[in-house]
Amino acid sequence: MEEVSEDKIRGELFELYKHYESVITGQLDFCYKYLNFYTGLLSAITAGTLTGILNIKSGDLRGLALIIAPILTIFLAIIGYLNVRVFYFRFVQAWVTQINIGAMLNFKFTKSIKGIDKPLYVREDGSFIAQIERHPIKQILNKAKKESWTPEHIVVEIVRIGDTLAYARNTCIGFVVVSLILSVTILVTVFS
Repeated sequence: MEEVSEDKIRGELFELYKHYESVITGQLDFCYKYLNFYTGLLSAITAGTLTGILNIKSGDLRGLALIIAPILTIFLAIIGYLNVRVFYFRFVQAWVTQINIGAMLNFKFTKSIKGIDKPLYVREDGSFIAQIERHPIKQILNKAKKESWTPEHIVVEIVRIGDTLAYARNTCIGFVVVSLILSVTILVTVFS
């Protein structure tokens, strides 16, 4: 069996670390692109529906055709949220994997290395990389370390409380609520 050098393993881990860095960027980019796309689309449909409501007359049954817009908005809000969720989930998976690889490579950089000056600002753990995590996420990471959670368990817990996904969910819920209000408004306007 061929013995593999520590330098070769570190090199391969570093390449894997860089790969996951690009995955993190790509998945988060997709997450925001989908969120922006669906938010724009839903806003346009909502604005069109409002314009339609302002132009219908009482008793004009053609106004009932506008009910399609709120139904479509609800459907697209749900689909949009699910799409954002997929990319957010993949982002968190890559982020947790990168944290693991960074730990394997000892990216705390606490040791003094010849020819490299110490950073001006050092974290409590000795690292120079600024990392601000929301308190709930930090608690999950600390609990996961103490209880030896699997990476998959960590991903599920972080996705459950993550900001980006919560904002996407709240945005989509907002469109659903507005759509329901518009539906009632259409019905009241047509039948009053």
